[in-house]
Amino acid sequence: MSIYWLTNPFSNPLALPLALLLLSTFGGAALALQAVHFWRATFSGKAATKRAAIVPESVLWQRYRTWVIIAILFISATLMGPLAIAILCGFFCWQGGKEYAALMALPTHHRLILLLAGWATLIAVLCWNTPVLTIAPILAFFGWSILALQPIPDETEVGQRFTIGLTAFWGYLYLGWLPAFLLALSMNKAPGFVLLVGFGVALSDVAAFCTGKLLSGLIGKKLAPRLSPNKTWGGLLGNLLGAVVAVGLTSFALPHLQFWQFGLLAVAIGLGSAWGDLLESLLKRQCGVKDAGGLLPGFGGLLDRIDSLLLVAPLVYYVTSLLSTNNTLHLFIL
Repeated sequence: MSIYWLTNPFSNPLALPLALLLLSTFGGAALALQAVHFWRATFSGKAATKRAAIVPESVLWQRYRTWVIIAILFISATLMGPLAIAILCGFFCWQGGKEYAALMALPTHHRLILLLAGWATLIAVLCWNTPVLTIAPILAFFGWSILALQPIPDETEVGQRFTIGLTAFWGYLYLGWLPAFLLALSMNKAPGFVLLVGFGVALSDVAAFCTGKLLSGLIGKKLAPRLSPNKTWGGLLGNLLGAVVAVGLTSFALPHLQFWQFGLLAVAIGLGSAWGDLLESLLKRQCGVKDAGGLLPGFGGLLDRIDSLLLVAPLVYYVTSLLSTNNTLHLFIL
């Protein structure tokens, strides 16, 4: 399989269908927000509406605009090929690493090595493809094992070295290694799967939010009250439903998949989205903060937006790899 790093996005046969998909998706979302405005204006005095109006309209429109920018950037990178995806993942590592390091109070040298190790992993995947993903965590473990032996500034006890070293190593796995799986999908000339990850995470998160609000009276039991008080079993159902919708909308990019394979991917995306959200909630509860940062209006930090993607990308990669190994899946190669 030949390696290609950069392509003309306008020559990609997926460009036009994706443009139409974006227009219809965000056009429909804008109409839905207008409907919400009408409903609240008409029934503003009703208690049920007051409960549904917890999120102000200004925040909803902020999130809408942020989603538009994210979608354009992500789809552009997908169509341009592995180099563009590597740059995008490099940004995830840089900004996400900054937010993670600030949350966990990592020393400067650990922050720098986390960033450089993440970038080195992405460059290695570009140069030597997916086998790098197997050896990268092993090399990182030995590297941080040495680093953990070194003194840290203002340490009060030796045990802090282990805690800081383990925290930084976990940060590399989270923000340096996991994003590389998105690049690995792109390196396999499978833009359809990259697209599926992006749309799957987005629609899964949106559906979880909407379904959690709508079904709060029916399936309002908390999923993990100590980690994420607003996450309910109804929201988890929304995660799965959103993933199913995403699989259906992006099926044109993966025409060789069978129905049961679409179903397997939908389950992986839906559960992975909820898993990633809860994992980041654990980090924030550990540090006593509501948001990981303030980069994205309406959402908070970058980590608050890519938390699901960080888990879904490797899950989709391994599901597709397993199916390919069993000769049941043929990647859609452009």
